[in-house]
Amino acid sequence: MKYVVAGNAAADCITFADGTSTGFLPGGASLFALTGIQLWTDEVILCGGFGEDYMDHMGEWLLRNHINRSGFHVRDPKNPLNYMYYRDEGSWDTKTVYGNEHYDMLSCDPEKDRLRDFLPDAAGLCVFRGEDPDFYRQIFALKVEFPFKLCWEIKGNFAVPEKMSAVREILDHVDAFSINGPEAHALFQVQTDEDAIAAMKALGLPLVIYRVGKRGIYILKDGQALFAPSFQKYPVMDVTGCGNSSTSAAFYAWCEGMDSIGIAAYANVTAGHNLRYCGAMELSEENRRLAREDVRRFAQSLREAGA
Repeated sequence: MKYVVAGNAAADCITFADGTSTGFLPGGASLFALTGIQLWTDEVILCGGFGEDYMDHMGEWLLRNHINRSGFHVRDPKNPLNYMYYRDEGSWDTKTVYGNEHYDMLSCDPEKDRLRDFLPDAAGLCVFRGEDPDFYRQIFALKVEFPFKLCWEIKGNFAVPEKMSAVREILDHVDAFSINGPEAHALFQVQTDEDAIAAMKALGLPLVIYRVGKRGIYILKDGQALFAPSFQKYPVMDVTGCGNSSTSAAFYAWCEGMDSIGIAAYANVTAGHNLRYCGAMELSEENRRLAREDVRRFAQSLREAGA
């Protein structure tokens, strides 16, 4: 498999600021990352731990969207269920029904979930993770064994100054790093995007994906920072998962050899399509056709604007 996402999937029940609720829908950071790549190619798989009842909550969506489930390893009777509560300003609170320990237990364990089986032909591996030394130890050992590129999207609770030493140790092994504005400001103890970008340039990484919410994205590559505004074409239904899906799409575009404008276009168009849906987006052939046309036009507009 060319692209691998290491994580798990949950069912999310989203309550918006106006009090309306979605009911449980397929979600979780890793599933959004999967869709961010599968919008463009079928050569992607999600590898992680699942509950025996995962098909009860996600089965219809998984089957309809032709999700490859060979990396789904049942390791518990219950699959993670989350309640998400949005506030007016766009922030949110999350409650995990079976507890954080259960959720973390089902996140990809490289040994238990036989991650190595999917890596011999992999071009890229995406992970969304916080502090977990044993996980990173296993991933870095696999990276020595197999020639994949590694994309790390940091979890917000790990993006704090007191964890900088551990973060830098991880960054020594990754090829692409993704972080959002509030996380970067906290981690690098800065007040502006300009200072955050300067701090991330100093890391010397091949690719940094710096997400600034509805404003758009910065792609840091080859010592340069390119800004692209968000892609706005479709009505906004739900912002959940836009960061995860845009990260993986940007990583995919980079692995496929695209320049900074192409990378930004793939990231922002993917987020724009993710916004169309509550929960994970639909990956129909028509939606994929629309996305291909959208990314072509959006990249062209960025070039014409001198991005």
